Amino acid sequence: MLKKNNLFFRKLSSFKKNTALILENNKFITYSELLLDTKKILKKLPSKKKLVFLLGKNNLETIIGYISFVNKGYTVVLLDFKINNIFLKNLILIYKPSYIFCEKAKVVNKNIYKSILKFKTYILYERKIIIEITINKDLMLLMSTSGTTGSPKFVKQSYSNILSNTQEIIKYLDIKSKDTTITSLPISYVYGLSIINSHLLAGSTIVLTNTSMVEKKFWDLLNTFKVNSFSGVPYNYSIVEKIFKKNIPNSLKYTTQAGGRMNDVLLKNLIKIYKKNKIKLIQMYGAAEATSRMSYLNWRSIDRKLGSIGKPIRGGKFYLIDNKNKKIIQNNKKGELVYHGKNVCMGYAQKLNDLSLPDSKKGILKTGDIAYRDNDGFYYIIGRKNRYTKIYGIRVDLSELELILLKKGMDVIIKEGKENKINIYFKRSHNIKDGIKYISKITSIHPNVFVSKVLSKKNLTNNFKYKI
Repeated sequence: MLKKNNLFFRKLSSFKKNTALILENNKFITYSELLLDTKKILKKLPSKKKLVFLLGKNNLETIIGYISFVNKGYTVVLLDFKINNIFLKNLILIYKPSYIFCEKAKVVNKNIYKSILKFKTYILYERKIIIEITINKDLMLLMSTSGTTGSPKFVKQSYSNILSNTQEIIKYLDIKSKDTTITSLPISYVYGLSIINSHLLAGSTIVLTNTSMVEKKFWDLLNTFKVNSFSGVPYNYSIVEKIFKKNIPNSLKYTTQAGGRMNDVLLKNLIKIYKKNKIKLIQMYGAAEATSRMSYLNWRSIDRKLGSIGKPIRGGKFYLIDNKNKKIIQNNKKGELVYHGKNVCMGYAQKLNDLSLPDSKKGILKTGDIAYRDNDGFYYIIGRKNRYTKIYGIRVDLSELELILLKKGMDVIIKEGKENKINIYFKRSHNIKDGIKYISKITSIHPNVFVSKVLSKKNLTNNFKYKI
């Protein structure tokens, strides 16, 4: 029987014959079958709260493991299945999980762990000598703050954090049991996981795939199974624009976007395409520290409030503070954006003992984003706090430089370079010379200050972090 504080998936049994998952091999899994599979794992687990590492990907094994561990009341550390073995070894050393659930190919120290269950391509490993640790009873998930880099810092999310946010997502997007979505983001991303959570709790269908939007197979699956929605970050939408100019799936009702601001040129092009084809484009703003999402921009306002993050979700509140932590009452005045809501995380963990600590955030999150509120109550992000550099003694806001080029239609990441230098990472498709010339003209900063670089996948993985 489920304990009161871990009833997150209690509704799944009520959906019974509904299709929960569609696998890449075209196999349909009902909610009844899903719960039957979880019993294979549940019967192997003791009742006392434990810590488990789940190396997740968009497949049946991960979904089954995730539901099983949550239903058992365990705290789940959801990691990217591609995590480097050295990083994984370090995290195991720090957190000493009682269980690890991962693909057979992943290296797990057999001197410390033993295999107790095989489930399709995954193995459940149990620590031979389980170290008894105290874990806060409300702690459901630990989500990484750094993707695949193996940092021991995690965001601590409680059952109520995730449940409250998931329920609001379902209401706002009006997700029904008859709806079908497709996994376009990794489950180890907070944004990707929120899509899984919201559609499972609504009793709807999820097409599970690890293929990218750049692959034909993704769009074949979307069309074959009449998918109604998908989600993406700004990079994904540069692909969507090209695809939708040629062909738009008839089943599509809406798509959602988060992960940072989309450049204005791309956004305007998408708005035209979406309006013409009667599809809703819903932009959102969130962070791992807020479980997933803090605000939505109503699709009806997307062109009128171009670039806005919208208004806070129901039950959440935004306000702005100045550098003395005083609330800013006036509209159109910039300050740090602060969010208040039930979905604000419990704090951070960087070591094992942090798992027992109580909630340190108390529902308040200083986002670190600089924003302003317009006269209609819509919020706009204009930069990041403390993203400044000094160029020949003059302070330069790197976020404002990024925004200048975003409005020009150029996706860039700007970082402090060597002394009196600013590095601008451009996508390959952009005219770099024109970008440097333009930003130099707008800012009156000499073009020799800017060092142009090409934005590569390696840059994104190793050097940069994005808000979800």
